[in-house]
Order: sequence, then C-alpha cells, then structure tokens
Amino acid sequence: MKRLTLSIAALAGLAGCLEYTPMYKVGATTHEANVTRAQCNTFAANTVPPMIIQDWVPIYGANGRIVGHRVEYYDANEGRRHSTVQKCQEEQGYERVSIPYCSEDQLAGRSYRPLTTSPPLTGSICAVKQPDGGRVLIDLSKPAG
Repeated sequence: MKRLTLSIAALAGLAGCLEYTPMYKVGATTHEANVTRAQCNTFAANTVPPMIIQDWVPIYGANGRIVGHRVEYYDANEGRRHSTVQKCQEEQGYERVSIPYCSEDQLAGRSYRPLTTSPPLTGSICAVKQPDGGRVLIDLSKPAG
C-alpha cells in the first residue's frame, strides 16, 4: 500500500511538469493579465491579512519522552488569501486552464515569438519555460520570420 501511495504522489508531482495551469482569459494581453493579477493580489492582501501562528512541536527521545521542541510558524490565512485571489480573477473573466508544455521535438530548429495576447486555446498553443522561471505561450502554427 505504501508503494502505491508513493507512486501516486510521484506521478502527481510529474504531472505538474507536463502542463502549465495559469488563470487565462481569451483576448487579454500579457500586460492586462499582470495588472489584474497584481490588483487581485493587493485586494486579497488587504482583505485577508496574514495570521501567523506559532506552533510548538515536541521532540521525542528514544524512550518516548519529550526531550525538547521545535517552533514552527505558518500563515493560517494563506489558503484563504489564495482562494480570494483566484475568485477575484474569476470575477474579471479569467479561468484556470491547462496548457501543455512544448516538447523539444516541436521546438527543434525553429523559433517562435511569444504571444502577447491570449488566443483561443487550440492544439497549436503550448508553453515554454524561460531561464528566469517564467513561462510564455507560443503558437506552433506561426513560426517567427
């Protein structure tokens, strides 16, 4: 049973590498999407402020007795704030979508311009990871120059 659980967890982790799942609105420019995200982040930060909780976790010795503790801090409102950002974006017409990453075969020997406006999602739209950790969308049916 443990192996099955570990296998499922590993596959779930890998699935995150196969698709990009942004909040998406057809026709929105990159600038508009960034502004909406920033506005929603600000709204969420103002309406659901951090609630930092300090938790003491016991450390047990070999005989089962508590021999010490470690202190952990976490923000109890982090999940609510994230949900508030997502709801705010949904109210602006955005929705969560899954966009596949471009394969090396699809990109081999060709260059593409990053899309600056979110097109309707078709099989030719895919995401490319950037060296800085960001992602851009390209249309495989429209190679550059």
